[in-house]
Amino acid sequence: MATRRYRFEIKYRLGEDRAESVRAWIRRSGYLTADEHGEGGSAAYNVHSLYLDTADWGIYHETIAGSQERYKLRARCYEWSANAKVFLEVKHRDEEAMWKTRAEVTKPDAVRILNDQVPLQARASEALENFRGLMDRRHARPRVWVTYRRHAYVGGVRDLVRVTFDTRIRAAPPTFDLSEPPRWFPVPDAVGVEVLELKYSGSYPAWVAEMVRRFDLERKAFSKFRYGVDLVRDPQGPVMRPSPVLRADC
Repeated sequence: MATRRYRFEIKYRLGEDRAESVRAWIRRSGYLTADEHGEGGSAAYNVHSLYLDTADWGIYHETIAGSQERYKLRARCYEWSANAKVFLEVKHRDEEAMWKTRAEVTKPDAVRILNDQVPLQARASEALENFRGLMDRRHARPRVWVTYRRHAYVGGVRDLVRVTFDTRIRAAPPTFDLSEPPRWFPVPDAVGVEVLELKYSGSYPAWVAEMVRRFDLERKAFSKFRYGVDLVRDPQGPVMRPSPVLRADC
C-alpha cells in the first residue's frame, strides 16, 4: 500500500472584498506563488466535480453528521472537451486531517466506470481500485455536479502549503456522459461569498497565523458537496423551476 500523505485543511468564508484584500496580501508577501495550472499565468482556473452518492444519500448524511473517517467520491475535470483528463478521486477526512487518492483516466473510460462498465484503457492502480471498490461497495452513482472558479497559491518545501479561494459556486443535476449540464444554479449559501481553504502538511505555518490575525479570519465549515446536494434535492428550489442558462465558463 502506498504511503498515506496527510494534510490539514481549514476553511474560512469571506466576503468578496475581503477575499480580494487577502489575495493581494498573499501576492505581496512572497510566501506563496500562483499555481502553475492557472490560466495564462494567473492563479485562476475552473473546477468541475461530479459527486457520487448512494440511492439514499448515505455519503451526504455522513457529511452532515460529521462522521469520523468519512469520505467523498467524485470525478473531477477542468474543461469540457472530449479529450479532457478526468480524475477519479476519493477524499478521506478525519476532523481537520484529510488524504486523497486520485486516478487519472480518459473521459471515455471515466464514463464507462461511472456507468458501472469495464474501462478500456485505464491502467490498474491503487487509486483506481480504491475508487471503484468504494463505488461498488456503496452502490454509489453520480448525483450532483458542482462547479466553481478557483484562485490557487502554493508555497513551502515541495509546495506543502496551499491556499485557494473558490467563488461562483454553482450546482446542477448529474450528466452521465460527463458533458456540461445545460443549466447551472447558484448555491444560495455561496452568493457573494468566497471560500478560502488552507491546506498544509506538517506544522502550522507562522505566516498563516499572521494572515488570520491581520484579516480577522474566522473558521467556518463549507461543504460544496453538501450545499450542492441541498440545492438539487430541494423540491421547491430553482432546479425545479425555469432558469436562464448559465455556462460554467461565463
